[in-house]
Amino acid sequence: MKLRNKCYIYLGISGITSILLCVLACLVYYPVLKESGLVFVSPQHGFKPFFIPALLLVCGEVSLIFLISKVFCKLTVNRIRELNLYLQATVNGKDMKFAKERHNDELSELRRSIVEVYRKMVISRGELENSYQQLAETNQKLESNYIQSYNLQLIQEEISRELDIDQLVKKTADIIMGLFGSKRCLIYMADEEKELLVAKAFSGSMGKDAPRKSISFNSNNIIARSWRDKLIFTEKDAKPEELAELHKRNINSILTVPLIGRQGGVGIMVLEHGLAGGISNDSVKFARIVAQELSLSVENAYLYDKMRRMAIRDALTGVYNRLYLMTYMADIFNNNPETVSVLLFDMDHFKQINDKYGHLAGDMVLKTAANLIQNMLPSGILARYGGEEFVIVLPEVNEADAFQFANSIRQIVGHHRFTTPEGDFVSVTISIGLANYPLVSDNYEKLLQLADEALYEAKNSGRNRVCVAKPKKRRNEKKSTNA
Repeated sequence: MKLRNKCYIYLGISGITSILLCVLACLVYYPVLKESGLVFVSPQHGFKPFFIPALLLVCGEVSLIFLISKVFCKLTVNRIRELNLYLQATVNGKDMKFAKERHNDELSELRRSIVEVYRKMVISRGELENSYQQLAETNQKLESNYIQSYNLQLIQEEISRELDIDQLVKKTADIIMGLFGSKRCLIYMADEEKELLVAKAFSGSMGKDAPRKSISFNSNNIIARSWRDKLIFTEKDAKPEELAELHKRNINSILTVPLIGRQGGVGIMVLEHGLAGGISNDSVKFARIVAQELSLSVENAYLYDKMRRMAIRDALTGVYNRLYLMTYMADIFNNNPETVSVLLFDMDHFKQINDKYGHLAGDMVLKTAANLIQNMLPSGILARYGGEEFVIVLPEVNEADAFQFANSIRQIVGHHRFTTPEGDFVSVTISIGLANYPLVSDNYEKLLQLADEALYEAKNSGRNRVCVAKPKKRRNEKKSTNA
């Protein structure tokens, strides 16, 4: 039974008892009062007959109420003490036998309710703490992801606009160095022909402890192994001898990320740190994403360079074509040079080579001759002008030096033994026309025309020689050399 209901019962019993006592007093003393004829106090009878029952009635009621209150308070205090002991036992995790033995007690339901509320509070508090911790971790991850996304966007904007390979990797190395705070960042590009990893860009300290600037594909170190296996490595993946090498260079943390494009590997990105654990797992994940973006940008830059080369290079010989020649000369003359020499040459009796050995042999002669002269070029460019004609532009080279160089290439080509695809040996000579700015013209198109006229003169003079274009006042003079 609930405590509240018991209180109502106690109060009801007290009231009923008081009423019964009053009725009993009236019944007992009513005859006396009736004989006296006085209801209240009179001089004859005084107040004694009435006072005694009244006093008994009041005392009885007060005593009864006092006893009931005392019993009620005692019961209430006992219940509260029991509840307190039960709560203490529950909080301390002690045996619940106390509660089980008193399960029929009027406070058992209240105890269970309070305990259940307490347990829910404890559980809710734990859940709240877990939720708060999860929320903090989520916020931290979101903040980290936002920062990485923002940095990645900056990197994409920087490298997507750059189509020059050298500038592309240099910018990337500087950005990575700043973001990761590493000791140095190196980006190696793969040279498949030489089977080398060549450092195209680096950022940070490059003292005596820096790695080599070129590494063989087959080298026994962590960088080459990461390239061969196409896997991301850290110092945890290093072999004992590789780790010893890193420690000699005061490197305690390293990250190697191969650059894998659509067509395969293009290079590798290397981060080095002096502190142990200096490269976190988040840094590894971010570096992987950056490497993917860099790989695509490098491939795009290679493709752009290839297309640009195709646009400005001769497909057969690999030297510059006529379009690039005219652009180059226009740029040279826009910079107001002090002097520019132009050599225009072609192969003597080239048609006979084609007729006798075939066009493949003729193509081989043109390609070989262009390669010989390209390797001798001190400055400037070599371009195919058309057919078997070639042009050499020598900025800041005077007429005398250009004339000497022209004779050098004429002799080199004349003494070389050209081999046809069938294995036949062919001898080839060249005739050269030379024109110099500012001696004969201040216009590059006119300079080419005068060099062509000098070449025509060399042809008419017996071939295998150099003829120089003269100023107008010297046009009637002749200056030529032959073997």
